Amino acid sequence: MNKTVKSAIMLFVMILFTVTVSYSAEKEILLKTTSTWDNAEYKKLKIKNPEATVLKIVIGVSEELPMHRHDLVNIAYVKKGTLTVITDDNKEITLHEGEVLPELVGKYHYGKNTGKEPVELIVFYLGQKGTPLSVNKE
Repeated sequence: MNKTVKSAIMLFVMILFTVTVSYSAEKEILLKTTSTWDNAEYKKLKIKNPEATVLKIVIGVSEELPMHRHDLVNIAYVKKGTLTVITDDNKEITLHEGEVLPELVGKYHYGKNTGKEPVELIVFYLGQKGTPLSVNKE
């Protein structure tokens, strides 16, 4: 077989492979940040024994979580509903379905459902193994 025929066969196989191996997956960056929502920058993370946790949290209509803090990095995705987060010094932010919140670290706050349906959150935590995901204010 001469080089032209071999090249044509290779080209045909490559085209056939490309056509049959297409996929429809899409990706979209929802959040890329170096700080929490109140602009407190993440320090260089040095985590011994890192542990990742993902929680689904549902907050009922008019329900309010207790005042608490997180001692690890966490990011919340609002899957459904409207959530307002309020700090102990009365800063607040309101999020809606599809929005992402880089949570506060080491600062007391609470969340409340300010919408007309339950809030569904998917929360991603990253910290040292054994660190509580939240600590309630006494």
